[in-house]
Amino acid sequence: MKILHLITRMDRGGSAVNTLLSGIEQCRLGHQVTLAYGSNLASDISLAEQAKVDSDLAIFKALGGKAVILSAMLRNMGTHDWQAYKQIKALLLEGFDIVHTHTSKAGALGRLATKHETRVHTPHGHIFHGYFGTLKTKVFIMIERCLAYKTDALIALTKAERDDHLALSIGTSAQWHVIPSGVDIQSIEKQVAQYDGEIQWDAVSVGRLVPIKGMERLLAAWAEVCINKPNAKLALVGDGEERYSLELLAKKLAIAENIYFAGWADPLPYLAAARCFVLLSHNEGMGRAVVEAFAAGLPCVVSNVCGLRELVDDSVGCVVDAQQPTQVANALLKEWDAKTSNAARERAKSYSVEAMIHGLERVYQHVRT
Repeated sequence: MKILHLITRMDRGGSAVNTLLSGIEQCRLGHQVTLAYGSNLASDISLAEQAKVDSDLAIFKALGGKAVILSAMLRNMGTHDWQAYKQIKALLLEGFDIVHTHTSKAGALGRLATKHETRVHTPHGHIFHGYFGTLKTKVFIMIERCLAYKTDALIALTKAERDDHLALSIGTSAQWHVIPSGVDIQSIEKQVAQYDGEIQWDAVSVGRLVPIKGMERLLAAWAEVCINKPNAKLALVGDGEERYSLELLAKKLAIAENIYFAGWADPLPYLAAARCFVLLSHNEGMGRAVVEAFAAGLPCVVSNVCGLRELVDDSVGCVVDAQQPTQVANALLKEWDAKTSNAARERAKSYSVEAMIHGLERVYQHVRT
């Protein structure tokens, strides 16, 4: 098949990682794959993050994949959207069997630009909670309802994400398919096994330092952790627009010495040397970082939001009210046993790359028949 993947931008966020990984594996299966995405020039992507993206893109291209930068594709709304639409229309002249759009902006422009192509869309979560005010959110819901009529298949990362869309009358149950984001479980297990097992971090969190990830809530809870355990250490792996304000907050809370901002580093050494993993997002499509933590055998403490509460239960960690610092702190201070670690590793196997690619192949074949 000739496949076009279209996404708003290519960074180290979960949606971009998922999209690029899908393209790589589809190239390995013999498909002709084009990946089109917006420029990162106007974003806050760091040099380290860009280097990792470039490395993965090099693998994609070496396998025969084609990468196209759409200069007018930007995250914010504006007159440039019309130019981005025209760039997509020009790209579609190459002829594709499947046009698979990802995320909100690319999903809207891509589906509007298509005419005869088979359309598949993956929202990678949704923007109905934690992003915008009430009025703007209602507008986006109306847009998504209309765009669903122009879509042959809709893919959710979790059942909860699918159900959230259906509750808002976005698409039909027949259109929706649940395909979790794939993670290279075996590679993580092998790499983690190479470490000596010495615990250096009481908790680790991995993700972009942006408002939706709720890192300010984690710092508030960590201040309470440190009251009970003054030498507690938290590693934040990732970077973004909130880093400076979070560093200031850590100083204000008198826990700067208890938090290490790792930037865009390989998360595996941190996961291998941690007691547990924590993610307190305001909204999350699935939470690839949680699955990576599972593969490393870590119990996970997560906020009670769409994708995360489907991944985590009492056997592998706990779901908390992230607005309650004391509740979060108590969960982070909990003593975990080997049974929990083994259950986490077992759960990770349900989210393999192989399972994701098999699911995509099944959906593609379904919508083309």
